[in-house]
Amino acid sequence: MLKNYWYVACTSEMLGAKPLGRVICNEPVVIFRQKDGTAAILRNVCPHRQAPLSMGTVHDNALRCAYHGMEFSATGQCIHIPSQDVIPPKAHVRSYPTCERYGFVWIWPGAPELATSAVPPQMPWREDKTWNASIVQYFHVKGSHMLMNDNLLDLSHVAFLHANSIGFDSSRLDNDPLEVVVEDHYIRTQRLFRNTIQAPAHKAWQPLTEPVDRTQRAEWHPPCTVNILARNENTDAQVDLRADHLITPETDETHHYYVAISRNFRIDDVDLTHKLDADARRVHMEDLEIAEAQQSMKPWTHGTPDMALKADKAVTASHRILERLEQAQAPVTL
Repeated sequence: MLKNYWYVACTSEMLGAKPLGRVICNEPVVIFRQKDGTAAILRNVCPHRQAPLSMGTVHDNALRCAYHGMEFSATGQCIHIPSQDVIPPKAHVRSYPTCERYGFVWIWPGAPELATSAVPPQMPWREDKTWNASIVQYFHVKGSHMLMNDNLLDLSHVAFLHANSIGFDSSRLDNDPLEVVVEDHYIRTQRLFRNTIQAPAHKAWQPLTEPVDRTQRAEWHPPCTVNILARNENTDAQVDLRADHLITPETDETHHYYVAISRNFRIDDVDLTHKLDADARRVHMEDLEIAEAQQSMKPWTHGTPDMALKADKAVTASHRILERLEQAQAPVTL
């Protein structure tokens, strides 16, 4: 599990006055807002009696443990113990580099000194006033983060798993127009279906005179960020919807799954925003259900590797990149 990367800890909207507990990359953390609104993240274990700090409260810029009132600053320093004046070195807890952008609070669970030279995945359309970027969804998935990673890098499943919503004519896969570009830290997949009809969900976004050209593009950055563009266009219009899929490992068998949806059409239509939110949630629940079903089969497969298909080129490439990055991250043993 790669740790020297920025991951989404929670959405900005999730984080109010009450601390929020999470497990991220097999580590318990607590996220809270300081008095000035700045987010901070600490290890979610009080060193006194192991109580979760997420049960506590925020006082000015400090997080107060609910059990015995010990207070911790955003840097993890214990700054107050009600029952004594001396604060022992063991009273401090780990803090994590934190930032907030694009409607998310981000955490760097790896080596803190490496965080300053890295930035969260770039999504400039989410700050572009000509786009509507108001939809952000969260799902807790009882399945490995790699299952969702692979799902998003093989979008041939859209023709089947999402046949009644964003699907396309599966016969188009007989002459699959899949293009895959693989670089050191980047993968792009694209399918361009020319002279086709709009999917039912796409037609509800903004109906276009058919036939249309449909572009389905996914851009992957390690460890598991996938930015998907769905484009319908004809000679009169180009309708773009972006779905940014941000996957944060929780444990080896569970993950946090965030989807941020942006569009360049009907950006002030509140009713459409509500419909898109509901429709997209149904699609993503189908992805969640298949991932959890796959995870439930793991005990029965006894480690048997997946059988790769031609459409899995991007999936296989991502596994190779991640394996290389894991080896580079692993400590050298003598």
